[in-house]
Order: sequence, then structure tokens, then C-alpha cells
Amino acid sequence: MAAGEEPAQLSDREREVLDLLAKGKTNKDIARELFIAQATVKSHVENILRKLGATDRAGAVAEGFRRKLIS
Repeated sequence: MAAGEEPAQLSDREREVLDLLAKGKTNKDIARELFIAQATVKSHVENILRKLGATDRAGAVAEGFRRKLIS
């Protein structure tokens, strides 16, 4: 984390989604795997982007690795 940067407070489900994003899964794949609607996945992805300060999925994954939220 950079100086003054607060740790991301991702929910358990958001962490699951972030992990699946890191594996290259699409929203449809994630929805199927987690038994949730694609719209719910989209909402989780939007929350992840906002919380990590990322502008796209790749940026969120990179930031997740940087912050050791995923490995």
C-alpha cells in the first residue's frame, strides 16, 4: 500500500469474484460458478473497481495482487 492508502475492505464475495477475475473468468462464468445472477456479478465487479481505485478488470486484478488480496 502507498503511504496514506487505506486497505480495501472487500467483502468475502468480492474477494471470491476478484479471485475468479484473476483466473480470466467472464461475468457469465463467475455467475455460473457462484450460483448468482450476471447482474450481481457486475455489481460486485463495480464495487471492486471502486474500492481498489481501478478503471478496469485488469487493473483491479493487478491492484489485488499488489495489495496481496489475491495470490
